[in-house]
Amino acid sequence: MGTLTYLQYTNRVLQDINETTLSALSSSRGIQTVVKNSVNRALNDIANYEVEWPFLHSDKEQDTYAGIAEYSLPSDYSYVDFDSFMLFPKNLVTNGTFDSNITGWTDGSSGTGEIGFNSTGPQPPESRTGALRLTAGSSGTAIAYQALTTTKNKQYRVSFGVTYPSGGDLTLNLGTSANGTQLSTNTITVDDIGDFKYVNYTFTATGTTTYISFSQAVDTQVDIDNVAVAEDFHPKKLKYLSYEEFQETLKQRDRNLDISRLAEPMYVYRTQDEKFGLSPVPDKSSYTIGYEYWKTTTALSSDTDTSDIPARYEHAVIAKARYYAAVLRSDTATAQASLTEFADHMKKMRIELVNKKDYFRAV
Repeated sequence: MGTLTYLQYTNRVLQDINETTLSALSSSRGIQTVVKNSVNRALNDIANYEVEWPFLHSDKEQDTYAGIAEYSLPSDYSYVDFDSFMLFPKNLVTNGTFDSNITGWTDGSSGTGEIGFNSTGPQPPESRTGALRLTAGSSGTAIAYQALTTTKNKQYRVSFGVTYPSGGDLTLNLGTSANGTQLSTNTITVDDIGDFKYVNYTFTATGTTTYISFSQAVDTQVDIDNVAVAEDFHPKKLKYLSYEEFQETLKQRDRNLDISRLAEPMYVYRTQDEKFGLSPVPDKSSYTIGYEYWKTTTALSSDTDTSDIPARYEHAVIAKARYYAAVLRSDTATAQASLTEFADHMKKMRIELVNKKDYFRAV
């Protein structure tokens, strides 16, 4: 992420060409407006210069729906890596990451027990966006639970991260009701797993609804994060087919959408519009498709907007914006010098960001 704002970019270029700087972009006139617009042109040029700039890289997850073959690509995509498509088991938990709240979880506490949101999150840096906190109090039990939609006789895996700000035990229950028959009961102690660890268990569902419940009955606190419950199977890579290959080999089969032809997807193809397709057509809504893509750059609009360009390469934006301003003013010398400078920046960026040895793509 860059550090220069839209206003600062504009003023840097105005200074370079000896024009009056601005206190606000809304007051731009004449050459100032040209320079302001040239900043976005320069950002767009940089984004289009290389398909796979790492600062424009993103990941996408799409849940499947039974009987639905095609799904929209992200609205901000520039390039999609169709070799990166993976099939994952869908996480059945609502709000298991607790990024900003504990919505989706019911408080079943008794006595002095209570559940709440811990905004600082547990210990690992990647998880500090928030956590579910259980506090038993001096004479109570803290309980947080949620109902999950499951399939009878299917095996599932539950995983979560746990930390103990002040020590204590945590009990994980998986059952047919919040406080009824339990399919699995597991007690996790701080001595067993340390300060922060991920733990996981498997269970077999006995019906269409399974409750996951966390409880604590000691006068201490426990934080829980990244809760996931999904079918217990390994992620699978989807084979890419061109649209022509799909039409020749699989389209007629998938067009007949009787239930016997629905199955676990094995192939991904790109449609002729802004979508991707799966074949066979998914037989259930318990899959998640994950893939990589590269975004388009976002045009700057307000004075304080910043760009996706890393701070150490912001001079490239200034050079290309200066080039456009110089062309409009018929300043051939400045235009040529700015274009040469921009080309040097692009060469440096490509060497350092795209061709570096530790930059990787999914396989």
